[in-house]
Amino acid sequence: MIISENILYFILFFILIVLISGGLIAIFIFLTLFISGFQSGVPFVKSKKIIVKRIKESNILKPRTLFCDLGSGDGSFLYELAKAFPEIKFVGYEKNYLLYWFSKIFNRLPNLKFYHQNFFKVDLSQFDYIYLFLFSSLMEKLLPKLKKEIKKEAVIISNTFVFKDWQPIKSLSSKRQLETLHFYQL
Repeated sequence: MIISENILYFILFFILIVLISGGLIAIFIFLTLFISGFQSGVPFVKSKKIIVKRIKESNILKPRTLFCDLGSGDGSFLYELAKAFPEIKFVGYEKNYLLYWFSKIFNRLPNLKFYHQNFFKVDLSQFDYIYLFLFSSLMEKLLPKLKKEIKKEAVIISNTFVFKDWQPIKSLSSKRQLETLHFYQL
């Protein structure tokens, strides 16, 4: 069967349009994440899967509690925890619309919710655990809010970064980057 020259040109044109539009979409997504991270001071960096394992091994999570991730990104970290601990409710707050919608669409479990909200405007008194994967400078800005609002028995879990003048009650160190956990309590 011989394909006419017009059909061949149409197929090539269609493939070119798909490649260009896919490239433009990829560039748009990249720029959205980059610019949003630059503006907020919180670039999108996923928590490694080993962090879920390390939190499980720490044996600090108790049933019928509420776990919060401030700056939940694409939601994959909370999704993994929510799968591992179905008796705990997990809540993620994300300011970036693209990451928030990604979380809502792809990370669905009955014990997992995501909100598009600035975490500085969230009442933290309801949470038993608060997870942070934020630069130290932003953690320092968040510290007065944490000390004012969290329950006395609440546990703050920080991935990698530390508070300047607040000593962790426990640390799980790692020689690998972005795999150290610090646990804080009032």
